[in-house]
Amino acid sequence: MRLVQFLVIISTCLVFSSCGLTDNDEPLPFFLKLENPTVTSPTQTKDTHKITEVWVFADGQILGIFPLPAKVPVNFTGAETEITIFAGIRNNGMNDQPVFYPFYKSIVKKIKPNVGDEITIPLAFTYIEGTKFAVEESFENSNTFNNDIDANPLTFIKPTNVTSSLGSYSGEVTLSSDLKFVEVASSTEIFAGQNSRGASYIEFDYKGDGEIAVGLAKTTNGIIKIEYFLFVPGKDSWNKIYVDVTDKLSTQDYEKYSVLLAFTKTDLNEESKIYIDNYKHVHF
Repeated sequence: MRLVQFLVIISTCLVFSSCGLTDNDEPLPFFLKLENPTVTSPTQTKDTHKITEVWVFADGQILGIFPLPAKVPVNFTGAETEITIFAGIRNNGMNDQPVFYPFYKSIVKKIKPNVGDEITIPLAFTYIEGTKFAVEESFENSNTFNNDIDANPLTFIKPTNVTSSLGSYSGEVTLSSDLKFVEVASSTEIFAGQNSRGASYIEFDYKGDGEIAVGLAKTTNGIIKIEYFLFVPGKDSWNKIYVDVTDKLSTQDYEKYSVLLAFTKTDLNEESKIYIDNYKHVHF
């Protein structure tokens, strides 16, 4: 009778994985508590960002991509564990294009926790050393977007202190029924060879009514070729976008280029305003 009872217990344990001859069949975790990311840049103590998730590695093995805030389980080994965290963004503002931003330096931390511990790792990101800021405009003391591509002296970006995403000023564009389109480029020109043809991005903050077109004005033999490749609808509140221009600049079809912005009126209001702030064109 006792043998039958023992066999029944063993059979039950085989059916239900929560039971075993030992209590160590399943790995035991500790946890990483990740939240509230920040970014600093070489010229600012605090920068804007739109880090939506983190890519987390333990001892070189990826654990996954985790929306923030996150509580990430990590298998406990009893040994020191090296945690590496990359800042995740949405390429070109597209929800279906999660990538880690190549210009934010990864966070690396070695920890030796106990089972069940919750370890908080501050998500304090900085730009990778060697990042080049080919164009950087906050409209605080300057305005590099003064190259009037549309040849209309009534259309321009004007620094204003009405609103800003960072600091006191932003760039304001006013659109009306008579002025439905504004097209400007940076006065800063980047020559072929200055960009090492690695990753290249444009990032900026924006809000307002209308559509923003992001592009490049490439010059070869004195001929300017204008190309727009991303169209961004305005937002009611400040938003940030990271625009991947790596493929656009990896070609050898230019001697130099400028970054380009265009604004189009899309609503029925008599007057509309769009604001740009914290604009950066970065590359290696």
